[in-house]
Amino acid sequence: MKIYIMRHGETKWNKRSKLQGQVDIPLAPKGIEQAQMTAEGMKEIPFDHIFSSPLKRAYKTAQIVRMDRPIEIVRDDRLKEMSFGTSEGKCIGKIMENPAMTRYQRFRLDPEHFRPAKYGEYFQDVLRRTDEFFKEEIVPLEGKAENVLIVAHGCVVRSFILNLTGRSLGQFWKTPFGKNCSSVAFEYKNGEINMIYENKLYYDTDCPDWQQQIPSYKKGYRK
Repeated sequence: MKIYIMRHGETKWNKRSKLQGQVDIPLAPKGIEQAQMTAEGMKEIPFDHIFSSPLKRAYKTAQIVRMDRPIEIVRDDRLKEMSFGTSEGKCIGKIMENPAMTRYQRFRLDPEHFRPAKYGEYFQDVLRRTDEFFKEEIVPLEGKAENVLIVAHGCVVRSFILNLTGRSLGQFWKTPFGKNCSSVAFEYKNGEINMIYENKLYYDTDCPDWQQQIPSYKKGYRK
């Protein structure tokens, strides 16, 4: 079974470098275009199941990539973006420029010791809920499905990467994955997960093909 996990298309807040978190921001016109080009690139993949974050920017991306496939898109709260609490809506640049604002700087540079703003999540919270989602929703599909699509958000996709490769939290940002509509793919077979590629874009011809530049990771998920 192949599992494709992708980030949503661009929003206005992405363009303005604002922390979105779980604020329900819709796709910008450019994000719709990115999703349409991604849909064209993935049109030959016969998806059996599609899961999505319920936030508009992810769900709309999933709808566009689904095209005319007669598949229900299953929304799951565990696929929502990491919550940044009271920091949501603030400009990242201003936070980074203020020497007193060490919280977000630690978010980028030292995720293991990051402490969220009020009502926000720790990285460990997101790792936990994505791991739970995978075990409860994806593992049981082995032998029943061949291709599964998950549409979510940047921190959520990186959490999947860490969970499925066994990397440490300190490596959270050490991945080529990141741009809007980037995707990562894994193969799950006989309780083992192997990475197929770590970063693939269908709209940026200047993006290097990371598929040929990654090692193979394994982590067993036994039923």
